[in-house]
Parts: sequence; structure tokens; C-alpha cells
Amino acid sequence: MANLRSWLSANHIIGNPQKFSLEERIFNTFCVIAVIALFIEIFFNYYIGLKTVALICLFGTLFSACLYYLSRYKRSTNLAITCLGIVANFTFLLNYFFNSGIYGPNLVLFCLILLITVVVVPKKQLALWIGLNLVTVFGVLTFEYCYPELIPNVYVDDLTKTIDFGVTYGVAALLISLSIFFIRNNYDKERTIVSLKNLEIEEQSAQILEQNKELEKLNSEKAKLFSIVAHDIRSPLSSILGYLEVLVDADITEAEDLQVKSRLLEVTKDTSEMLANVLAWSKSQLDGARVDIGRIDMGYELRKGLNLEKNIAYRKGIELVFNLADGVFVAADLNMFLIVMRNLVNNAIKFTPQGGKVVIAVTRNHENGFVKVCDNGLGISKEERDNLFKMRALSTFGTNNEKGVGLGLLLCKEFTELQGGKIWYEANQEQGDFFVVSFGLYDLFKGKQTR
Repeated sequence: MANLRSWLSANHIIGNPQKFSLEERIFNTFCVIAVIALFIEIFFNYYIGLKTVALICLFGTLFSACLYYLSRYKRSTNLAITCLGIVANFTFLLNYFFNSGIYGPNLVLFCLILLITVVVVPKKQLALWIGLNLVTVFGVLTFEYCYPELIPNVYVDDLTKTIDFGVTYGVAALLISLSIFFIRNNYDKERTIVSLKNLEIEEQSAQILEQNKELEKLNSEKAKLFSIVAHDIRSPLSSILGYLEVLVDADITEAEDLQVKSRLLEVTKDTSEMLANVLAWSKSQLDGARVDIGRIDMGYELRKGLNLEKNIAYRKGIELVFNLADGVFVAADLNMFLIVMRNLVNNAIKFTPQGGKVVIAVTRNHENGFVKVCDNGLGISKEERDNLFKMRALSTFGTNNEKGVGLGLLLCKEFTELQGGKIWYEANQEQGDFFVVSFGLYDLFKGKQTR
């Protein structure tokens, strides 16, 4: 049976489900096996003296071959099935009368054609063909019961009868087994396909839910950001407007004039810093930040890039201390690196009172370079530490009432991670805050790139 199945597969009778439906494959297989079985039966029946039955088998062989051609090559399977239903019942009816009636294997053949009919015919035609089969079978049984002398026993001995029954059973068993194999195999394939589709749908649903959560979170953060910005920008703009009106309309002394201008400069600077952070974060969210990793000397860039922060610290009476190791080259994006460091240093200055100190240190180990920003200012409460590097719900105020939207640390975290670095907070043992930023050494990064 395995060899027969291999031959059938090689000739596209089974397999190739995309080209033929399940019913077509079963029908084509039935036709091929019928041709082989009936061809053998021709010689067997002729040998045992059943010449009429041999002629019927010859007709059945040619007819089965025509049905196969009609279904396999002309793709007229429905027409072939109709011809099979009519001719097979008529042929088996003749065979019943010339092959010992109820004492021959004829009822097995009727059961076989019933099975093939149920498997391959369209559902709407099932009642017709089943009814035809039942009427034919019970009709000949009734006829034989009434007129038994008209259906003689044609077997010459028990051996020929046994062989005839064995061959008929073998053919029927083979066709039944193949039909069940086709049905079970197709069922297993369909079940596997359905299971895979269900898994795919579940994965897609999970991804959609995750994306929805991310979108909801992003929309919530954006809404919160714009709400805070809209609220907080009004206050410094009102202050700026008020100071300008005083300068234009009021009659003030030179000392008062200098004080108003100094305050106006501070408010404008705070507002500018706020807007710079908002714009940088918005650009990274909407367009995607472009990262250009290169070789950066951390100490050199910090000395050169924090001049504005030096002036701010000086005006506020804060000592800005640089402990910068030379020759610490890291792999980072220069613009992003400076944005991160300016935000951290500005935060330290903002929350450090007059007379305080902010220390910026550069160190390294065998893999990373570190920038540490430490101050002895107000410090961060334990309750607020959980919200570090997140979108804050409330504005923050420095020691001189400098105002911000809490966006600086979120921007530092995102920009640091985009460069492949890390940022974290450590509590200062005495007072104030301690932030650390680390980047991989450039030589190690270059080695990874070349490998």
C-alpha cells in the first residue's frame, strides 16, 4: 500500500491540495484503483469460467479509465461522479445476477459504491444517490427472495468463491482505508492551519493591545506635557510683560532699573531653557532623534561646552568645580551629550542655594567613561525618586523660584539611552543629589564595529 501511495503521489493523484480538492483526490484515487482491480478481475473471472462477469469487468476497467481522464485532465469531476453513480449501480446490478447474487461478494460492492458516493458527491445530491443505492440493493434482495431460481450459484468450487471474496474484500478495504486516510489527513491539516491562524490572531491581538497601551501612554504624556507647558509658559510671559511695562512706563531709579533687568534676564533664560527642552523632546518623539556616534573627549567638551552654566552659577553665588580626567574618550553623539550634561548641571545649580557647590567629575574604568554631577542643594525626597526620569505631573521650582516642567531628566534619559549610555541617580551621603552618566569607551566601541 505504501508503494501504491507513492506512485499515486508522484502522478498527482494524491497530495497537491492546492490543485485538487479533497473530493477530487479521493475520486481520482478510486478510479485508478478500480482500473487496476477490475483489470485483474477480467482474467480471474475468465479463468474460473465467469465469462459474462469478465466482460463486465472489462467494461468497468475502460469505464473507470474514462472517468479518471474526465476528472483528472478535463476537470469535469461532477460529470464523472454523476456517470459513476448511474453506471456503477447498473453494472453492479448486472454483476449481482451473473455472480451468484447474495452468495457472491456483491453486497460488499454495493457498500463500496455507497461509501464512494457519500465521500465525493455534493451535499445537495447525497439524498438522491443514497436513495438510489438503497432502492437497488433492497430491490435485488427482494427479487432474489421471490425468484431464487433466476440467480444461480456460478462458483465451480469453494476455492474460487474464497478467492473472489478475498480479492473483492481487498479492493474494498483498500479504497475504504484510502478514503479515511484522505479525510483524516485533510482534517489534521485544517486543524493545524486553524490552530496556527488562531495563534497568529492572538499574537496580533496582543501586539495591537500593546501598541494601544503605548499609544495611550504616549498620548497621555503628550497631553500632560502640553497642559503643563501651556500653564507654565503663561506665568513667565506675564512676568516678562510686567517687567517690560515697568521699564517703559514707570519712573524708577538706576538701581531698581538694574534689578528689574536682572530679573527679566533670569525669567527669560528660564523660559528659554524650558522651551528648548520641550522642543528637543518633541522633535525626538515626532521625527525620531538622529544619533551620530563619534569620538568625544569628555573633559575637553565639558570645559568648552558649559560656559553659560559657569555664568549662571557665578551670578547665583554657587561654586562650580570641575574634576575632569584627561584623555577619557567615549563613543557618543556630541550634541546629545552636551544637552544631557547641560540639563544635569542646570538642575544642580537650580536646586542649590547661594553659597553652595556643584561638582562635575569625569572618571573611567576599563570599559566605560563616567560623568558625575553632585551638588549639596535641596536634594530629592524619597517620594519623588520613583518619578525620576518620568513625565512629572507638577512643575518644579528651584531655590530662587526658577520654574520648569520636569522634562529635563526625561530628556536626559532618552538621549543617553539613544547613544547606548546609562544614567542613574544616587543619594548624596551628606546633602543634595548625585547623578551619574556612563558611555562606552570609544576604542572598545570601534573594536565592536570592526568585528
